This record gives sequence, structure tokens and C-alpha cells, in this order.
Amino acid sequence: MPSWLLYTLGVVIFAFGLLLSIALHEVGHMVPAKKFGVKVTQYMVGFGPTMWSRKRGDTEYGLKAVPLGGYIRMIGMVPPRADGRRSRWPRRMATAVEDFRQVSRAEVQPGDEERQFYRLTPGKKMIVMVGGPTMNLLIYLVLTIIVLTTLGVAKERPPTLTITSIEKCVVAANRTDVDPNECPVGSEAPAYRKLQPGDTVLAVDGTPVTSWDGLVSRVETSAGAPLRMTIRRDGITRTVTVTPVRNLKRVVDGKGGTKLATTGYLGVSPVIPRYYDTLSLTEIPGEIGRQLHLGVSALARYPEKIGNLFGTVFQGEKRDPEGAVGVVGIGRISGDLAESKAITTKDKVASLLGLLASVNLLLFFFNLLPLLPLDGGHVAGAIVEAVKRGRARLRARSQPPLVGPDGGAVRPARPQIFVDTAQMLPVMYGVASVLVVLTLLTLYADIVSPIRLLGG
Repeated sequence: MPSWLLYTLGVVIFAFGLLLSIALHEVGHMVPAKKFGVKVTQYMVGFGPTMWSRKRGDTEYGLKAVPLGGYIRMIGMVPPRADGRRSRWPRRMATAVEDFRQVSRAEVQPGDEERQFYRLTPGKKMIVMVGGPTMNLLIYLVLTIIVLTTLGVAKERPPTLTITSIEKCVVAANRTDVDPNECPVGSEAPAYRKLQPGDTVLAVDGTPVTSWDGLVSRVETSAGAPLRMTIRRDGITRTVTVTPVRNLKRVVDGKGGTKLATTGYLGVSPVIPRYYDTLSLTEIPGEIGRQLHLGVSALARYPEKIGNLFGTVFQGEKRDPEGAVGVVGIGRISGDLAESKAITTKDKVASLLGLLASVNLLLFFFNLLPLLPLDGGHVAGAIVEAVKRGRARLRARSQPPLVGPDGGAVRPARPQIFVDTAQMLPVMYGVASVLVVLTLLTLYADIVSPIRLLGG
């Protein structure tokens, strides 16, 4: 199959998986909302102009032109303004809040008053809003379990003495602003033009080499000293002389980590054989727990990665291969995986499924951030509402009982307290603006300085 077709297939597989994930996310909101009696007027996958739609019952189902998200529209998302309560925002923003409230009220038809979202109990509101992220979590779990039980976890055997790639330039490990493929003639890496991918190292200065670690140790201690390397290329044994140069690189520190040190450097990487080890059902929870921890850590480092992204976009710095990446970038990575000749078909399937699983895991965590208009913001509002209602009930119980006309005790009505999320409209605008800016930044970086895998 042609490389371009494999690349396209990888992009299409990711795009379809993402679209399906978005659709199921919205199903996670819609099903409990309808179950609790809320009127759902729209179920849309994508944004922008509507490409296709069909109405069934109260709900219009459709696809929009830009498949970068989705939404369901529930009537009565915000409560009516409490009588006599003034907005805390300046006049212009207060007017926008009231306009937003009126738009929400206009969706309520006669007879639908009890089908408004804001009238749900706090617990039901939380179930509706958590439903979407829960679907992403389920997708992640299903894909991960499939990979772990059928394909297995990719593991690496010790590196061989066969060279898989050669760096063109000498770049210090702490330099992220230098393109490793652009350097003046004469300043190339020592192995460049001397060795080739596929060469197998047999001996150095006549001494047989038995491991890659042994070769690395010899190179690191030989900066400036010519080395006569015996290699096998295309079945023919030959001798090549290369001279390691001094370079700042990352080395093992003896404590299970790495450190920066100035040592001899050639600029070659070995072939590392991979194999897959399937897990039993009892081993899967531990592996999933490890991945969940990595997901939380990745989200915690997101602000730092955004800072690096600003350096790439505005200062021309080298793109961090582990930095923030958008939908376009992940699509390109999917294409690179499918097109690559350096990995097996099994590697490609496992990597693409793992990539989709990772995207859904990050969507789960991201959507639960307690910021409007994200799902987590609505969950936070429901929690505040539950706390306020609980405090009101406690105060009511501490009051003397009311006496009815017949002289009996009258139970006070349960307090109807609603958190007015309409007042958070300025915050929603702010968060939405930040999300739009971040989306545009990652889009630009993914186009002009994409993250490429496997030498793609």
C-alpha cells in the first residue's frame, strides 16, 4: 500500500475515533437528562453550519461542519432572576447576563416549565453533567482493556548493535532552540556521512563489541580520539574511522535517573527490539491505575507545556516533542504511525488504539475541571447548590414548628434554592476565550512545527 494512502488511513481512523468519542460524550449527557424529564431540543456533533439533521420527538439530531466538539441543548439551563436581587457586575455585563437569561427563558414552551434543567435536584444535575466525561472514561477503559488483553503491553529488549538512525548535527541536550537537521557543513555529527542506518558494529579498535552499553561507554571516554570501527553493511565487513566529539548529553546517573554530562558523542541510535506481553485480568487494574496517574500528571504539567508552546509560536524555539498538541497534531501523529516502516502492523494497531484511549482519558480529566462552561463547572455549581440547600434545611429544623389551623404541627416546605449560573457568564466568556486562544496556538504550531514520530 502506498505511503500516502497509509498516512491518510491513519488520519481517517483517528478522525473517526474522535468523532465517535464526541458523539458518545454527548449521549452521556443526553440519556440521563431525558431520563430525569429534561427537555433536550438539540443533539449536535460538531460546530458551525449544520450539514445534516433530523428531528425525532423533541430533539433535533445533527452533524455540523467542524467536528471539534459537540453539545446538547437543554431548556432552562439557568434559573429566573431572584426578585429584587441586583447583579454584581457592571451595567454592560449585567445587561449581557440578563440577555442570556432571557434567551434561556425563550426556549421554554407552555407546559415545559417542569422540564427545565435548573429545576433538577443537585444530585441529578451532577449525574447529567458527569455523564459526558464518564463516557470518555468508559471508552478509555474499553480500548485499554482490548489492547492489554489481546495485543499486550509493549516492552523493549536490550538494544542491539545495529544502528537505526544517525543524527545530522551535534546538538547539546539542553538546547531546545536548535534544529538538529540544520547545521553548517563541517559541524555535522561524527557518524554523519561515515555510518548508515542498518550498519551493525562488530568491533572497536580490534576489540569485539558485545553490547550497545559497552559501545556507548567506549565512545563516551574517547572524545577527540579516532576509533576504528569494524561494521557489517549489506553483508560485507568493512572498517570505518570515526572521531567522537565532546558534547553535553544525558547519561545514566547510577541512581535510576539521568543527568547532563559532557562526554564523547557520535550521534547514533540502536535498533531496540520490541515485544508484547499480554496481561491477565488481575494485572489490568494496576496498569490502568498507572496510566490514570500519568494522565493526572500530564494535566498538571499542561500550563508549563503551554508556556513552551508560546516559545515555539512567538520566539521560533524548537517544538517540545512531549509538549502540548492539538487535534491536528494528533491526526498527523496518527498518520505518521500508520505510514511508518520502522514498526510492525501490530505496533501500529496498538499505538493507534492507545492514542485514542489517551485522548479520551485526557478529555475525561479536562472536562471535569471546575470551570464554566466545562462540565466540571456545572458540577461545582450543583455541589454549591446542594450545600446551600442543606444549610437551609438545618436552619429550618432549628426553628420552632409552625402550628396549623387544626393546632397540629406543620412541616415547613423544603427550601427551593438554585445557584444562579447566569451570573457566571463573564467567567464563561473568559474561560471560553482562553480555550479559543489555546486552540489557535496549538493549531498554528501543529501546522508550522508539527511533532513527528519515528523519524517521520
